[in-house]
Amino acid sequence: MRSVPAIAFDYRPSRLLIAALASMLVLALISINVSGLDWTWKVGLSAIALGACVRSLHHWTHPRWTRIAFGEAGWVLADRAGNEAAAVLARYAKLGAMQVLTLRAESRAFHAVILPDNLDGDARRRLALITMTNASGPENPLQ
Repeated sequence: MRSVPAIAFDYRPSRLLIAALASMLVLALISINVSGLDWTWKVGLSAIALGACVRSLHHWTHPRWTRIAFGEAGWVLADRAGNEAAAVLARYAKLGAMQVLTLRAESRAFHAVILPDNLDGDARRRLALITMTNASGPENPLQ
């Protein structure tokens, strides 16, 4: 009889994701600035873009759950205080080196974006194997 594969890791925000978000903000601000709009529109749109970026950065840099584990009991999420909650894998998507886990715990969805800078290669491979064998399989968002 085969044992259930297990994995546990600390989830921390990806610096690559944060850099991509900041780069998109810079590009948005540049495009607003070089547009032919009146300066009042430029200021307003820039403020909206900046506000959306700050909100997104806060969302991605302060995740509710900081530990993700899978074992015989299924998926478990833990917060900074050590409180645990059972979770269900709602979706798994893989695009190149990026993996996105959507786990549902306490009737709320938690999206964990896994990139090379926030989880080592061996753990990412094990995570991909576990999610493919214990879910309906990866979904390609481009299809």
